[in-house]
Amino acid sequence: MNKEITVKKFLPTLVIACAVFLAGVHHPIHAKSLNQKEAIAKENIQKSQQKVNVNVASASELQRLKGIGAKKAADIIAYRKSNGNFSSLMDLTKVKGIGVKMVEKLKQNASVK
Repeated sequence: MNKEITVKKFLPTLVIACAVFLAGVHHPIHAKSLNQKEAIAKENIQKSQQKVNVNVASASELQRLKGIGAKKAADIIAYRKSNGNFSSLMDLTKVKGIGVKMVEKLKQNASVK
């Protein structure tokens, strides 16, 4: 009977101590998912820093450019298919809805390589 009372008193303290200990330990599963999330974040940063080649970019890649949505991306691709590659970024002004001001903004993140 004396042992039962001691265990009942000690059990909540033991449970709390285990919880506190486990909270401080990084579980390998969580560490792996955090590392994967960090890797994905770094990859996204690298992609955003790379220039988009408007002559070969897909619609989703073109949409990474500020001011280019789904419609303009589709228009760029349609123009490219009909007329061939762009020889300079200024050729983008031949695409409906893209003006000189937009091309100036795109110069930081776009290229024709």
